[in-house]
Amino acid sequence: MPKVLLVDDEPNIRWTMAELLKREGYETITCPDFDSAVTVIEQNELDAALVDIVLPRKSGIELLKELRHREPYIPVIMITGEPNIEQIPELVRSGAYDFISKPITKDVLVRTVSKAIEKKRLVDEKRRLEMEVKQHAEQLEALVAERTSELAEAHNFLNTVLDSSTKYAIIAVDADGRITLFNRGAELMLGHSSVEAVGRSAGEFLSYNSQRSPLKAPIWSQENEGPPVPHVEEIELRRADGSSFFASLAITHIEEPAGHVIGNLAIIQDLTAQRAADEALGQMQARLAHNEKIAALGRMAAQVAHEVRNPLAGLRLYSLHLKSKVYDKLPDSEVGLIDKIIDGINRLSETVEQVMNFARPIASTRRRENLNRLVTDAVQLLEPQLTANHVQPVLNLAEPGAFAMVDEASMRSALINLMLNSIEAMPDGGRLGATTHASEATITLVLSDSGSGMTEDQLKNVFEPFYTTKSQGLGLGMAYAGKVIEQHGGSIAVKSGSGDGTTLTITLPRQE
Repeated sequence: MPKVLLVDDEPNIRWTMAELLKREGYETITCPDFDSAVTVIEQNELDAALVDIVLPRKSGIELLKELRHREPYIPVIMITGEPNIEQIPELVRSGAYDFISKPITKDVLVRTVSKAIEKKRLVDEKRRLEMEVKQHAEQLEALVAERTSELAEAHNFLNTVLDSSTKYAIIAVDADGRITLFNRGAELMLGHSSVEAVGRSAGEFLSYNSQRSPLKAPIWSQENEGPPVPHVEEIELRRADGSSFFASLAITHIEEPAGHVIGNLAIIQDLTAQRAADEALGQMQARLAHNEKIAALGRMAAQVAHEVRNPLAGLRLYSLHLKSKVYDKLPDSEVGLIDKIIDGINRLSETVEQVMNFARPIASTRRRENLNRLVTDAVQLLEPQLTANHVQPVLNLAEPGAFAMVDEASMRSALINLMLNSIEAMPDGGRLGATTHASEATITLVLSDSGSGMTEDQLKNVFEPFYTTKSQGLGLGMAYAGKVIEQHGGSIAVKSGSGDGTTLTITLPRQE
């Protein structure tokens, strides 16, 4: 049972912490001051210590120094009520293992002590292994005279391999397929220690899938059927914890100076970071291509809209002038035709203006705004549409607020576009949900509806400009909303299925 020393001059805190540790299986010895703690240190073998910085007569820092002088391998956790920044350098120099602040919760206490106990165990194990290594070294020295040649060859071989970078796993096997070398890179990559690996059959110890075939022992024994050597391929390896990763495996023979093959050498490189970088680069290239396409489309749309807007303005003036001239000279049915012409021109002008708004850059002035308020404002502005479509808004907004650096006008407009799409997807009524969640770095807004949902094709093209399934509309609402969120450094994800409603998850950074 691990033994823990607890030093604190407050009886209640001392008793509570001791009880918590006892329930977790630790033997706890408590002391109120420096002198009684020194007595305990002299009479017990401790695994860890918790020391309050503020103690009567002599401080916890003095006790820390005394502990480190007497038992340098015992991890000491310092307890403080109000952290004093000026004390930290002295505590670090004195060898404090960790710090915990009052009031101390059970989870923090147990987790910190457990880590300290584990460190002590590892230190003891390291010292034990070092002692064993020393003993083995002394035994080996007695055999140096008769095994000089063998040791020289092994020394040269090990130096050559072990000097390699720890970014690579280097594994050597003999002609019987048993591991003779398992470097530090292999330990870090595969999660096994060299003590576990050396001497074991490589075919049983290393399991993986190959793109060529699931090979039992591809190169570990000369008798096994496997790929030709030298050989390079990508494989899926499995770590000690059961997780898997993709790696590059390079295999070559180990030959004596005379040319006789005595084994094989495998060099493994973890491709996880490289594949992640390749995937990120692919996403970035796809996003860049999409943005370039939207930019080109916007320029073309703006040009077309510009060419159409001026003639439309002229037609509207001519129509109004014509109406003023013939208003008293034609019957109402004829004048109504002129009104329909004017209405048609007005609708075309509105359409041109929408295209121009989408094409022109969004001018934003970002301030610290409460996203909850913007959501509430958007719902209030859409009250007529909600009522007409019998849609019930359900708000679940974070308290006390969801503040982020946003441009109020463009973000409110984006939210209105998204909510309006949801409302129009529920012509027979339903529920429109809005939920905000604030974390340290981001704000998340989830908009959900119980509407008809989207097909796979609609989901794929939902943010494409001018893509719409409605009888009316240009299909710029979702594209504009996506553009606004992207310019804020955020992201928007859509989850939907035909008949299953739609959920939009918007993530915005809290800072610029």
